[in-house]
Amino acid sequence: MRSLRRELIVGIGAAVAIGAVSVLVPVSAASSTTVALETAARAVAVGIPVAVGLVAWRRPPFARFGRLLVITGAAVLAVTLSLSDGSLAYSTGRVAGWVVLAGLFCLMLSFPSGRLVEGVDRALAAAAVLLVALFYAPTALLVETYPTPAPWVTCASECPGNAFMVIAHEPSVIAQFGNPVRELLTIGFLAVVIGRLGHRIRAATRLGRRTLTPVLVAAMAWALALGAGLAVRRAWPGSALMDGAFWLIALTVPAMAVAFLIGLTRWWVYVGASLRRLAARLRTPLAPDELRGALADAFEDPSLEVVYRRAGGWVDGDGQAVATPAPGSGRCLTVVGDADRTVGALIYDAALQYERAFSDAAASCAAVALEGHRLAAGTDLLLREVHESRARIAAGADNERRRIERDIHEGAQQRLLSLRIRLGLVAGLDPDAAARTVALRELANELEAAIADVRSLARGTYPYVLTERGVAAALAIAAADAPVPTTVVAEAGRRYAAEIENAVYFCCVEAMHNAAKHAGPGATVHITVAERDDSVRFDVHDDGAGVDLGAVPVDAGLTNIRDRIAAVRGRVTIECAPGHGTRLSATVPLDPTTQRRA
Repeated sequence: MRSLRRELIVGIGAAVAIGAVSVLVPVSAASSTTVALETAARAVAVGIPVAVGLVAWRRPPFARFGRLLVITGAAVLAVTLSLSDGSLAYSTGRVAGWVVLAGLFCLMLSFPSGRLVEGVDRALAAAAVLLVALFYAPTALLVETYPTPAPWVTCASECPGNAFMVIAHEPSVIAQFGNPVRELLTIGFLAVVIGRLGHRIRAATRLGRRTLTPVLVAAMAWALALGAGLAVRRAWPGSALMDGAFWLIALTVPAMAVAFLIGLTRWWVYVGASLRRLAARLRTPLAPDELRGALADAFEDPSLEVVYRRAGGWVDGDGQAVATPAPGSGRCLTVVGDADRTVGALIYDAALQYERAFSDAAASCAAVALEGHRLAAGTDLLLREVHESRARIAAGADNERRRIERDIHEGAQQRLLSLRIRLGLVAGLDPDAAARTVALRELANELEAAIADVRSLARGTYPYVLTERGVAAALAIAAADAPVPTTVVAEAGRRYAAEIENAVYFCCVEAMHNAAKHAGPGATVHITVAERDDSVRFDVHDDGAGVDLGAVPVDAGLTNIRDRIAAVRGRVTIECAPGHGTRLSATVPLDPTTQRRA
């Protein structure tokens, strides 16, 4: 933007200087009574292109063309020197007219971006330059007078001589062969340019035609008028219509500038109306499948596409591969991102690629819609995971209650019933009999076994030592009763919140039971628990046979472990491979609210 402001300041300063010169030159150079009319014509021919060019200069899509239009207006000022009575000024104006002729061709072919994008346009621009360089410019050194009538020439048959002639006499071959050939070539070239401009109008998109048509129609009219003027000057040199025709040709540049202003205004109206339509559609949230239709309707571009990044390229909403627009295809791609993450892209009319209002509005709309869809999908996934986790917790609680009921029924309850029966039998024995003593001893052993069953049941449900002494002591007791040889290395210092200690303890116990089921005979288990970097980390490693996790169904025990660790905002990793055992590691973050004194 700073560079653009500097360019505008320089351009405005140059425009003021050009305007001053366009007024002062006729006053100092002309001596006829038509000074006022010449000054007005010169001001119009120079001022309108410069003014319109400055307006376009501040619009990014047209800034380059605006600069070219300002330069063209300044060049037209040099052409108007043809109105002078002085030989040098007159000759300079006539030669400048040829240069401007080539420049006008390039200007028309580069509209509206100011760039010769397609190869055919670059070839035509090069042909225009060669035509002037080979068939017009050299004659300035060889002819005594320039052909009349011509644009910006009022002297008719009394025009000044050529100040640039370097030989004594003009070769006759120029008048007999050179001038007719170059005029025929110019007329033929004009026909090709008219055909090219007509093709561009037909091939343009709806948006392109809004802007292109006024300027290209004016350019075609200029080309037709110039071709007709050259033909009439060659066939009927004394025609009364010649002067008027060439003055109309002289004012083509301001006419094209006005046409460009009309096209520019139509562009602004189109962008403003499109943004209003888009704002109206955004009053209600858009789903991704509605986004393409909303943007296409708002900007009147039925071919607009919304695509998404996939491995290897872009795909549409149906998952079909979409090719990136090729240069010169009339389409362009703009990536839509959220921070550093790509959420999609838009493929649309290349005429809009430099329009910031469109790119900002469309990209923001697409980003909001696609990000909203992503968040909604993520929320649905999280809710589904929560529901599944709750279902697993409920199922686990039911299974635990059934286990407790089974253990009570098959263990402690059966022993207590047996004790009651045997007590009745003992009560019927002779108090002094030796059999009663033996029976009482057996009853004492049965009572010890019942007490052990109840203690084991209580420890399996929730170990009392975990509450009183912490994870290290509880795991030491669990390792002593584990079905596989287990060693525990755990820090017995700081205590943590109950939910963290419960998660660490029961996950380690679950991992021990999994090792007993899958590690195989002769396996051992090693458990470490430690605090690292404001988190509690535990690691359960067995040296058993190991399994391929991708080839076996997910174990309920592993699911329980993941659920418990996720509930305390932790992370679980499992490393397992045949022949290398299994390692389960988890990290649970700590904060001041999760710590307590021992």
